[in-house]
Amino acid sequence: MDETRRQMPQAATHDPPADEVTVEPHELRFGDGAIALLRRGINRASGSFRALGTLAALGLIWLYFSLSSQYFFTTANIWNIFLQAANVGIIAAGLTVVMIAAEIDLSIGSLEALSGSVAAVVIIKYGQSIWLGIAAALGAAVLAGAISGLITWKLKIVSFISTLAMLGIAQGIAFLLTNGHAIAGFGNTYDKIGTATIHGFPGAAIIALGVFVALHLMLTRTKLGLQIYAVGGNSEAAAYAGIRPGRVKLIALMISGFTGGIGGLILSSRLDAGNGLFGAGDLLAAVAAVVIGGTSLFGGVGSVVGTAIGVVMIASINNGLILLNIPDFWQEIVVGGIIIAAMAIDQLAKAARLSVL
Repeated sequence: MDETRRQMPQAATHDPPADEVTVEPHELRFGDGAIALLRRGINRASGSFRALGTLAALGLIWLYFSLSSQYFFTTANIWNIFLQAANVGIIAAGLTVVMIAAEIDLSIGSLEALSGSVAAVVIIKYGQSIWLGIAAALGAAVLAGAISGLITWKLKIVSFISTLAMLGIAQGIAFLLTNGHAIAGFGNTYDKIGTATIHGFPGAAIIALGVFVALHLMLTRTKLGLQIYAVGGNSEAAAYAGIRPGRVKLIALMISGFTGGIGGLILSSRLDAGNGLFGAGDLLAAVAAVVIGGTSLFGGVGSVVGTAIGVVMIASINNGLILLNIPDFWQEIVVGGIIIAAMAIDQLAKAARLSVL
């Protein structure tokens, strides 16, 4: 009998990947699946209510500025608001994906600057084709996002640090490429990326809408989207389900890099130049839009639909304050106050979800 036992083949074992945190089967209970489904339903309902609340707040803001200025609620000004919202909206959409995965990307503004600077050097300085310049700009931004993701995944450095470092690196490279000065003179064809209109409606806003639709479908209709929500909601449980959290977060940061690259192309085409400063100040507005739109900094909750509403709200506030001749520095104060208010609401919503469970 002992000899027979020694000759029996041993069951194959599969060690989990190094980047995954596993949960032993005996740690799971029969009711865990039901609790997870309940939590997911509560999170989705909370996100929907937040989006509706943000939309209602946007309506009230438009009503106030319409009553305060006769120039606010006009076709030309509304189109202008959408144009102003387009650039920040694109990078905020990518940031939403990262934050749903429970990470953060502080480099998005600098990636705009890097993208525009690369395009300027390739197209203006070296006289290459527009398409090569666009490909190089997007490639540089995605590569920067990939480096941040690999640092977060392989070196176990939190994304707050890795993307903060990339913020400085990307902006520094942009300044080196442009020698600290704006490289201007793209030409009419490139400039149309950010300045073209269709029956008066800004083309940049159409590009932004396309980015929002694509990322919304990715998050809600694909396996990758489900994995992003799962990793953001509970990384350990996602790893037990066979998901590689590190790889998912890498992809999320690459998506954010790609949207930063698109934003940089639009901004540089509107300004007809590339420089290390262009786009560097968009981080605050992007974070504000994402948080206002209902995406939680704790991960697992959020949508690009809410972010789109948040972006339009920020652009509307900035536009309305300008029409009322309120100094520019008040815009930053108002945006900062909105972030604090949105975070307070997020904390209350999180506490409410936990009390239900």
